[in-house]
Amino acid sequence: MSDAEIRENRLNFGLVFQSFNLFPQYTVLKNLTLARELMEKNKKGGISKQEITKEALELLERVGLSDKKDSYPCQLSGGQQQRVAIARALSMKPAILCFDEPTSALDPELTGEVLRVIKELKETNTTMIIVTHEMGFAKNVSDKIIFMADGIIEEMGTPEEVFDNPKSEKTKHFFAKSLENI
Repeated sequence: MSDAEIRENRLNFGLVFQSFNLFPQYTVLKNLTLARELMEKNKKGGISKQEITKEALELLERVGLSDKKDSYPCQLSGGQQQRVAIARALSMKPAILCFDEPTSALDPELTGEVLRVIKELKETNTTMIIVTHEMGFAKNVSDKIIFMADGIIEEMGTPEEVFDNPKSEKTKHFFAKSLENI
């Protein structure tokens, strides 16, 4: 593949990092519009900055943060920063949205805010890959579960198959330990 083809393929994925990776020097709105503006600038017949801003404001409304558009990341809670990161990933209109431990550094209340947004995305048939240790959430929101241990797929199937009838000893052990801590 050429570099251009590789770059084009990468645009099919939106990434939401566990550490947010927002640009601290930019407002929430600029964090959402910057990449899209740069991408459209290099396209013939790309959409206008006004349209990009309009779409970004709609995404902020969707994640419940329209009142934070002029705030800087340091003025937001962790849950708000993660929702901005989700909106930023969505602004690129990816085919697949990938989350890396989206709730790992959040307290329970903020975790709930982020999980609510992810659940709403599922209801709009957004394709997502979520790496998580939130087993209850994974069971309730997933269509398919892949359980990995030591870099190897141990189980794969529906939530019911994996959670209610695990076949792998590693999976059984993990779930037994997870339930002990509840």
